[in-house]
Amino acid sequence: MKGDIKGKTIILQDLLPAEVNEGEEVEVIIVPLNKKKYNFPTFNFGIKDEFLQRENIYERD
Repeated sequence: MKGDIKGKTIILQDLLPAEVNEGEEVEVIIVPLNKKKYNFPTFNFGIKDEFLQRENIYERD
């Protein structure tokens, strides 16, 4: 089941199943989704992660 976080509230995208009643205790597991969909085209820069490290960007004296 997916939802959106608005402030401190979780807004569900789907209806709760019929077998879940008001007042029942449920377990909620939050898994952040890494990929964010943009309204415009994007592309991969192709930069290797090792070149994003500070040690590889700045020269040592």
